[in-house]
Amino acid sequence: MENHYMEDNWLSVKHIEQQELATQIKTEDFFGKGKAGFCDYALDGIDLIIHGLYLRDNDEFIDKDKVKYNGFKHALRTFSYYHFYRIIYTFKAAYNLLLQGYCTESAYLMRHIVETFVRLRYIAKEETIDLVDLAFAGHRGIKGKKFKIRYKEQFNDIAPGLYHYYQLLCDIAHGSIASHMLKSDILGEKTKLDTGIVFRATESSFVLNQYSIYLLAHIEFMIWVFPEIRKKMSEEYAEKYHETLTSLWRLMKEISERDGNKKWYDAVQHLVRI
Repeated sequence: MENHYMEDNWLSVKHIEQQELATQIKTEDFFGKGKAGFCDYALDGIDLIIHGLYLRDNDEFIDKDKVKYNGFKHALRTFSYYHFYRIIYTFKAAYNLLLQGYCTESAYLMRHIVETFVRLRYIAKEETIDLVDLAFAGHRGIKGKKFKIRYKEQFNDIAPGLYHYYQLLCDIAHGSIASHMLKSDILGEKTKLDTGIVFRATESSFVLNQYSIYLLAHIEFMIWVFPEIRKKMSEEYAEKYHETLTSLWRLMKEISERDGNKKWYDAVQHLVRI
């Protein structure tokens, strides 16, 4: 049996690159590349967001410092556009990392995806233009004011119970012992770390499930905030939209029926349903 553990083998960048290619093949085979599995709907979902932004009515401002909004709805559309424009690349980067076996690094991006989406949902719920401006401003703030609502409060308001799972992503991102759980085995009293990149189905699924549900939440919200997309979509887009959302909602149902995921599902469903 091939040995994958850090303390037993030497490693080099060349070895890692070889492992990336081997792991990608295993990931695509296991998660259904070309078989209507994750590897297909994950990319189709990103395409829906990309093309959806082209279908929206282009009424957002480019230079935020020189314009005023025409009411909260206009402010939300503007903020949403910039969120979706950026998140396209974040989802694709997370997909690339997951495909090549970088589950931990993909989990870092899951943290970013969910926290910024919760903030977007919170702003939409509060219907306050000031929150849009402060979210755009970031830590520099505006005239001494900053976006002061903590993520815990936002999560508890939008998706009660999800903050606990978000904290795990934070622990992974911050380098706690949790950051090693996707690249190791616990053997008795010892933790054995992988040597390089290794395909791990269970650990990949930890990220894959979150990726899929957060992608579904984004698509549903995009159609809500830009309702003209539904009216403008071509037959080809409508077909991809139907097939992708059918796959994603099917996964939601499967997750709801797994005992181990029940609590997470009970929390995350609030993020998906608008």
